[in-house]
Amino acid sequence: MREIAKKGHEVHVLAPYTGGEIKYTLEGVHVERFHYFYPRRFEKLSGRAGMIDNVKEGFLVTIQVLTFLFFNVIYSLQKLKKMDIVHLHWAIPNGLGAILLKKIYKIPYISTVYGEEIYLSKRYHMIPSLRMLVNNSSKIVTISSTTTKFCLDAGLDGEKIDVIPFGVDTDFFRPLEVYKDDKTFQILAVGYLIERKGFEYLIKAMPHVLEEHENARLKIVGSGPLESELKELIYELDLGDEVEIVKNVSDNELLMVYNSADLFVLPSIVDSQGNTEGLGVVLLEAMACGLPVIGSDVGGIPDIIQDGNTGILVPEKDIDELYRSITYSIKNENLLNEIAMRGYNNVKIKFCWENIAESYINHLKDILTNKKQY
Repeated sequence: MREIAKKGHEVHVLAPYTGGEIKYTLEGVHVERFHYFYPRRFEKLSGRAGMIDNVKEGFLVTIQVLTFLFFNVIYSLQKLKKMDIVHLHWAIPNGLGAILLKKIYKIPYISTVYGEEIYLSKRYHMIPSLRMLVNNSSKIVTISSTTTKFCLDAGLDGEKIDVIPFGVDTDFFRPLEVYKDDKTFQILAVGYLIERKGFEYLIKAMPHVLEEHENARLKIVGSGPLESELKELIYELDLGDEVEIVKNVSDNELLMVYNSADLFVLPSIVDSQGNTEGLGVVLLEAMACGLPVIGSDVGGIPDIIQDGNTGILVPEKDIDELYRSITYSIKNENLLNEIAMRGYNNVKIKFCWENIAESYINHLKDILTNKKQY
């Protein structure tokens, strides 16, 4: 949205309240946040860990799903009725306002699907609702080829689908000259500490890596429900000096962490509920900082990593292959540098926000030009 605003288009964002100001302009984008529960001090659905986890906190938060739907519709009809087009994110719970704007005010909308909506809709038996809300949009954008497959399997309109990946701010995430300890090989992983990130398999691979390279170290940056379990695994494997978990850091600190590492690993899996990585944005951030990357061959990760070219792909949950890929990387510094450079160049071209915004603008212009058709 920022990049679209830079190109001279007026952009408004309507989002739920999570604290701070109600109205403000952020880098050319006009933002307005709406309240969805009263008394306001009890609003707990949005923000923090996100709606999916927040809703588990009890009845007071669960009931806010209904009040959220109500106020989302009210504010959408009030605030967006003068828009030329609406860009919908997370059709559930935000799609009802968009479809009413189309039916009442003839305002077309475009939907971006990230993948987790499909999984959650199946889990809560809401696929028919998702199908209705998304298929009524003029264009459906998915963030990877795997997300497209999920959409087709769920019955979303394939003729409307186009893939536009999520991006990375390549002006912010960039290579920096920072101090690195020559005596250690620093492996980095970043992500929410949940099952589908597969961090347990990376931790289990570390004893094998250390047998060949005692100077290897693993840092996992993130927090989440599996934090205690992963720390217990580190303790059981006697990796307290070689593996550490660092809770969420600021963007500026994360930039330094990326640039201080030698290798980035994202060992994602298809979890026990059938959910997996929609794309893998942390891979893009690492590659934009000039890091070589290893990722699991699941979800949208193969859209980012071309095996042996822009990174290394490994089978999910395969501890032996993960350890072999890491040790191979440590031994072959020249190859690692070549992979890092090709990955960096690919991100700058394919995944920078400026180019992604241009793809969206082309769709938006086409919809507005052919409004009657949609």
